[in-house]
Amino acid sequence: MAAPPAPAPKPYSLWTGRVLLWWARILQRTVAGQDRRRAHVARRNAAMRAAHARGIDRDTITREIGLSGEQVRKALREQPTTE
Repeated sequence: MAAPPAPAPKPYSLWTGRVLLWWARILQRTVAGQDRRRAHVARRNAAMRAAHARGIDRDTITREIGLSGEQVRKALREQPTTE
């Protein structure tokens, strides 16, 4: 036999659930999204610096990554990029 259906949520808990979902969505699109992007860019720049330190020239990095030459130069000098 099938299990009995779960009771329907109370209107108050459904309302608070929607508010919490809205808040999580806002956080994901603003705070978490920017932090995640910064971390990604920092890891990418570190990988480019490591490749350059191991003999890969700047033009090859520029071509393979798809960034402008100025962005790659800044990343290799450990200066902040405009991303």
